[in-house]
Amino acid sequence: MFPPRIEPKNRGTPVPTISAGALKRMLHLPANVVTGAPRIEKDRRGGDVVVVPVRPYARDTGRCAECGGHGRPYDRLPARRWRQLDIGCAKLLLEYAPPRVDCGAHGVTVAMVPWARRKSAYTYDFERQVAWLSVHAPRSAVSALMRVDWKSVGPVCRRVADELRAEQGAGLFDHLRSIGVDETSYKRGHKYMTIVVDHDRGRVIWMHQGHGEKVFDLFFQQLTPAQRESIRVITGDGARWIDECAFRWCPQAERILDGFHIVGWATDALDKVRTAAWREARKTGTAGKGAKDPIKGARWALLKNGPDLAAGQKAQLECVANTDETLWQAYKLKERLRMILKQTAETAAPLLRQWAADAFLSGIPGFVPLGEKIDRRRFDILRTIRSGLSNARLEAVNNRIKTTIKIGYGYRNLDNLIALVMLKCGGLNLQLPGRQ
Repeated sequence: MFPPRIEPKNRGTPVPTISAGALKRMLHLPANVVTGAPRIEKDRRGGDVVVVPVRPYARDTGRCAECGGHGRPYDRLPARRWRQLDIGCAKLLLEYAPPRVDCGAHGVTVAMVPWARRKSAYTYDFERQVAWLSVHAPRSAVSALMRVDWKSVGPVCRRVADELRAEQGAGLFDHLRSIGVDETSYKRGHKYMTIVVDHDRGRVIWMHQGHGEKVFDLFFQQLTPAQRESIRVITGDGARWIDECAFRWCPQAERILDGFHIVGWATDALDKVRTAAWREARKTGTAGKGAKDPIKGARWALLKNGPDLAAGQKAQLECVANTDETLWQAYKLKERLRMILKQTAETAAPLLRQWAADAFLSGIPGFVPLGEKIDRRRFDILRTIRSGLSNARLEAVNNRIKTTIKIGYGYRNLDNLIALVMLKCGGLNLQLPGRQ
């Protein structure tokens, strides 16, 4: 048996003979691709690079990369290379000189290739594996493992997410019944994005930069009239822009407040009372240093739910009750509101009305306007108690988004970040190549 023939250095070293069919199955290439004899070259660092010449079938050669239609031949570009999944420790590149075609709809454009997306230097399998790893590992680890620039990971995730969402088509918004909306920060400096979650299927269905009425309108504009009519419940915090959008686009839907945010109104007012009490103690010279101060040190004990208090926190509350009557009264109002939300709607109705009156008549700064707000939103709160729905799933998604940002060490391009979140929380069918 003769050793393999040595080619010139600029052509690389040929690989021992292997059938074209076996090579195509090994590389997981589409059926309409013809492969040539592979060869081995060296990269700039002296590592091995396997180069495989490929070409599409003749009937698929002159298709427009944008619409897929046949176009007239225009010219042919120099040979290009696409990064494929590695073979062992060697990089694998597919080589082909794509022609340009004159499409009637899009003009002169590069012809479509069946193994890679338009304007991408990576194959479908390579990008899908990068996207899968990005969901489960930091971007720096993905960059090191796949031997790509870390700046390329974000655009790859975006292309894969766009393709998977396109496969779902308009069905992504079909049969929506209960949705939740909230905003979350993704960057310092009050940078927010709006998130819409499908409660029934437990996944993110829409995200967009910014927050407010105009941004939420963009979501409803993407829905058909039939899809908007199918929505029966919209959950969220007490923001007025949610109420206005829900009434304008889905008047048949019930607007349900989130119990977590309702209690949050009381905890925010309570913390303001505590801060004012501590500042007053500092002015009079009765405040202690740091956490030793009975008011400043009781911050977490005041904000925590009563049944979850530790022994030390209960002692802190006893100290507050003995030293500051106003702060203690504000704490009891917060706990009363939390307990009312656990009752049935029939039981909670008179209790909620009485709570609003007591908060208004207490004269405590922060709780006086809160009493008016609770009385104004009383029927919405009773509807929340009756439905039993909350934004807990949406708050969990917010935490996963923040975790994703930390793991990825930040994404400067928001579209790439949204794509990564959709891959992780959007219920997209992202699987490793060859394991569908």
